[in-house]
Amino acid sequence: MDDGWTLVRWLHVGGVATWLGGMLFLGLVVVPVVRANGGLQASRALVTAIARRFGVVGGAAWVVILVTGFGLLHHRGLSPSDLPDSEYGRRVLAKLILLLLVGVVVVLHAWIQGPRVRRAEEAGDTAGARRWKMLGGLMDGVMLLATLAALWLGVSLVP
Repeated sequence: MDDGWTLVRWLHVGGVATWLGGMLFLGLVVVPVVRANGGLQASRALVTAIARRFGVVGGAAWVVILVTGFGLLHHRGLSPSDLPDSEYGRRVLAKLILLLLVGVVVVLHAWIQGPRVRRAEEAGDTAGARRWKMLGGLMDGVMLLATLAALWLGVSLVP
């Protein structure tokens, strides 16, 4: 039976690796290289296509993290209502809150901020595009920091 739970833990860690690795790869490799090697329209189209593809992969990883996390809680005999009662549970609760925060920011980034940048650029509103891009950078930072904090909490759970 433990082999099944080892697989669940492996899927959980694999989801985190996929999510965090993808964010770092996009921000540190893809976006700078694409922008350095294409005009505004070419880079916007390519970064958008790559981000949409990662949205599918990253979204699946996010769901895997969430589902396997609840499975691991169940395996330990804990329910969400038990989480505030112990140091372990409070750390798991903090991880869950961070994961949900990241999910909300991702949705806002993809459905509101990104399209607003595109519309501002298409309208020739450089000041507006710059503001929306700055907000996007802030959102990226929040997602990265929240993910790293959740990772830190997760690693701290292991004795």
